[in-house]
Amino acid sequence: MNNLTRYGIILKPNSKTAESIAIKIIDLLRSHGIEPLVEVESTKSSDSLKNHETFKLEKDNVEKLIVIGGDGTLLRAAMRKKSESCIFMTIRAGKRGFMLDVEENELKERINDFIRGNYYLVEYPRLLPIFNGEEKKCAMNDIAIFTADGELVKVAVSYNNDKIYNIDGDGVVISTTIGSTAYSLSAGGPIIDPRLNVIVITPLNPIQLHLRPVVIPLKGLISIEFKEDSGEYYVNIDGQEKIRSRSKSLLKITPCKHTVKIARFRWWEDYYERLFNRLLIYW
Repeated sequence: MNNLTRYGIILKPNSKTAESIAIKIIDLLRSHGIEPLVEVESTKSSDSLKNHETFKLEKDNVEKLIVIGGDGTLLRAAMRKKSESCIFMTIRAGKRGFMLDVEENELKERINDFIRGNYYLVEYPRLLPIFNGEEKKCAMNDIAIFTADGELVKVAVSYNNDKIYNIDGDGVVISTTIGSTAYSLSAGGPIIDPRLNVIVITPLNPIQLHLRPVVIPLKGLISIEFKEDSGEYYVNIDGQEKIRSRSKSLLKITPCKHTVKIARFRWWEDYYERLFNRLLIYW
């Protein structure tokens, strides 16, 4: 165990469940002689954590980050983090939480494993959007283009300069494998095993009824050209950053240089059973 390793805690805002779990984790880490830091934004909605020592995700380098909440909590943290080498541990305190694998009833065992390095380190690829020549933040889940005012969004989609199709509809979703169970799935896209290095292109309500989702290799360049007569649209990056535009534009998407590293414990045991059980929550 390296006592010089810094541990940070990030929790879902305004969640009493996440706050309760955070307090338990602090006590567990202290029992190992570790004084964790709490992400400064996380303390603003938590009375019991307001006086705790804090850190800033965008500025401070913390080697191990414990995320408590749902998928959105993890996606925000992955987008804001400063260090590219930090390792996440994910604890579910949200309603669905496809990407968070640790349950509250196994905290003690998993915290011990995280400290001792007893886990599988899984690296998740991200997508880098380049909108009209300007690089944006990388997306772990998906990059979604959708109509801003109900007008048709008209785009031409290509992969490595090989045209795939024209889409006239509500937009299109470009998803990683881990993001295939998010927006893409609700739009009719496939569930893809996260161990595959691919990207899913899923049209949103296209007028061309023959259009279907396309799965392509991760490595390569996706180009989405917005046509002159396209209606106003949003480019939404992981649900965290949203760009509104109407003019003729070009969106390029390539693999991000840096992955998101997550400590997994029993991630592949009963993976699909857990996945479909969490989907059933919404039935």
